[in-house]
Amino acid sequence: MSRALDDLSPRMRPVADRFLAKLMEARIPVMIVTTSRTQAEQEDAVKRGVSWTLKSKHLTGDAIDVAPYDIYDLHGPDKAEWDEDDPIWLKIGAIGQECGLKWGVVNAKGQRKDLGHFELRP
Repeated sequence: MSRALDDLSPRMRPVADRFLAKLMEARIPVMIVTTSRTQAEQEDAVKRGVSWTLKSKHLTGDAIDVAPYDIYDLHGPDKAEWDEDDPIWLKIGAIGQECGLKWGVVNAKGQRKDLGHFELRP
């Protein structure tokens, strides 16, 4: 798996740059979790239950996964926030959508999952 912005597709890179810049402007520090995956890495992600498809946009470099850093004062600068009930995710999601990205995965019950996932719209 890659976390490098250079591994994003030429179409995704400027959108991801704008998304990350807007997060910085909003003072929301994030960690880039994933930009691209090989087919074998994607198969492993599905087996581990952290992805639900073998046709992920990470395979083409058209997706980015991020996680917000938790409050520095309480937990230090290296603690990612994984609690999907934290309201910070709503702010991150709104910024991603403002940039034209599809946010997360909506399951059959209409629930949004994988809140750190952003991908290009078709």
